[in-house]
Amino acid sequence: MLLNIIFREIRHSVLSLRLHISLILTLVIFGFGTAAFVKNYPAEREDYTRWQGEFIEKNRRMAESNLTRLAVNRQNLILEPRANTFITDAREKYLPSRFEFSGYNVFSFSVRPGSVNPYLSAFEELNWMFIIAIIISFTVFLFTFDTISGEKENKTLSQSLANSVPRGTLLFGKYLSVILTTLLVLVPGFALSLIILLVTGTVVITTQTIFEIAGFLFIVALFMACIAAFGLLSSVVSRSSNVSLLAALTLWLIFVVVVPNTAVFWAQSLFPIESVENVRSRLLQTLTDLEKNAPKGSWSSSYGNPFLPQHELRANHQTNRMNAQVNIQKAYYREMFRQFERTRMLTMLSPVSVFEYLCEAVVGGGYVRFQKIWRDLYAWQAQFLAFFKEKDAQDEKSPHWYNPYEDYSTTRKGVSYEEVPVFEAKMPSFQDRVSSAGLYLLVMAFYAAGAFALSFVLFIRYDVR
Repeated sequence: MLLNIIFREIRHSVLSLRLHISLILTLVIFGFGTAAFVKNYPAEREDYTRWQGEFIEKNRRMAESNLTRLAVNRQNLILEPRANTFITDAREKYLPSRFEFSGYNVFSFSVRPGSVNPYLSAFEELNWMFIIAIIISFTVFLFTFDTISGEKENKTLSQSLANSVPRGTLLFGKYLSVILTTLLVLVPGFALSLIILLVTGTVVITTQTIFEIAGFLFIVALFMACIAAFGLLSSVVSRSSNVSLLAALTLWLIFVVVVPNTAVFWAQSLFPIESVENVRSRLLQTLTDLEKNAPKGSWSSSYGNPFLPQHELRANHQTNRMNAQVNIQKAYYREMFRQFERTRMLTMLSPVSVFEYLCEAVVGGGYVRFQKIWRDLYAWQAQFLAFFKEKDAQDEKSPHWYNPYEDYSTTRKGVSYEEVPVFEAKMPSFQDRVSSAGLYLLVMAFYAAGAFALSFVLFIRYDVR
């Protein structure tokens, strides 16, 4: 009985104009989105490869001529373009993508200049996530808004129930048919996108890529189930298709527009943090106090004899300045992270936002990737500093006074670049991605089950006359 209902509903949808228009739109948008990726990704990859070569060569020269110079040199790490951004870019163009560090500390992060035109920040790329979250979610609402209310108006709902069909079975059959119909609309789009990628050779489809695509398809199915449940709910609570259409459009606008675009307002209102100006003023005051309390001669220097006492005073003073700056910045960054994460919890009121965060976890990009790089940089910095101090201890001509900004109170010998610990930015592991996705999966499943359960309860009492 359930299968008959599903097949009947799917057959009815296949013959509808809505499905044909949705299929054509999906193919066109997937095609344009993938074509844009094929055009942009190789150029981004080429720019990164050129920068990486220059970065390695510069560090090689410094390491082989003077290890201390490499240790104190402030360097910039730029994130490698991800090959799976055709699934989702995870808004990485608007997240920090440049990290400033040295062998002594990890100093700051920022959005890399040139990574995005600020005047284009309102525009999104046509990746798979965007297409599903905005366009397909709207399509699902179009498929479901009149599922119950429309049949009531056409007097077909009472006929269906007159055949001894349990109401729960009928509702569940309609629910599954919407999900399956939507997936049927998506399959040609996915196929077209993959064909373009394979034919152009832009991306090598590895085992990891296959797992990422499979994970994405799983959360797409869950997302479709969630949106379909809300679409059914809008149809059940309404007595006419016009009202249910208005209810469905209202839900879609809340999920897609209202919740995500008011996040900054709520973050600043509910989770305020100290302003950048106040942080800078406090840092300046701290450095001023350090200057006043520094031992006499802390700024003296002489390149003639590295063992002079003023070099030790200078190294200690510079270390104190660095630690003061880094401690204040770290505290501010922790507040930024907490504000960002709390705001995400708030935006989880929208299934569309939850779906976006799930996609981010599946591809290992966005905030998940940023946090891993940030942690890994600190781990690498501790490893490099231990290596540097070990090499410095072997140099009898070094006074071993560690100055984080200058190169004349530690070893001036060079080493082979192959000996130097080199930071490698790695993608989040499978465990990292699952850990990040866990809460979002529970929330999405809760929304889908809750909306369908409420629809079921209301439909049991629904007046079909």
